[in-house]
Amino acid sequence: MKQLAYISSKLLFYIFSILYIFIMVFSILSYFEYKFDIQIPFVEVFENHSKIKVPLLGLNIGVPFNYSILIMWSAMSYYAVYFYSFKEFLKVFVKKKMFETKSLKRLQLFLILNVIPLIYIIIFIISFLIRGAAFRLVDDYFIVFAHLVIAFLIYLYLDVLKKGKYIQEENDLTI
Repeated sequence: MKQLAYISSKLLFYIFSILYIFIMVFSILSYFEYKFDIQIPFVEVFENHSKIKVPLLGLNIGVPFNYSILIMWSAMSYYAVYFYSFKEFLKVFVKKKMFETKSLKRLQLFLILNVIPLIYIIIFIISFLIRGAAFRLVDDYFIVFAHLVIAFLIYLYLDVLKKGKYIQEENDLTI
């Protein structure tokens, strides 16, 4: 079962990475189609945005021609790193030696990656309050709650692994 989880996370990482690279390349190409009127496959250009059609998946992804494309790229970059870290996190479970420093560092990275969305939302809320704009909770904030729950569980698991590493080191020192 652990091996299946690891293989699934590996597959998820590779699928997301391919999708990420596809969207990144075609969003750049859509801008060139917009500026230079070049026909690019899988891209439909409108007045101030384009639509990328992802083959096989049937996805239509809107790409704006303003600064929000940078937010989209940064979010996709974050999740590419996140899924890589998730894959490395699950690799800990399939290894024979679990209480290694490298394993603890992988878990700490995964913990930090799960706290980043919380920091982002706090900054986002503060920016709304500073501007005096109306702020309301919507469905988009559920993912932050999910990251927070995962971070809490990873923190607990990391604490158990640190104690296990300490016991293993003590055990290795005894004759």
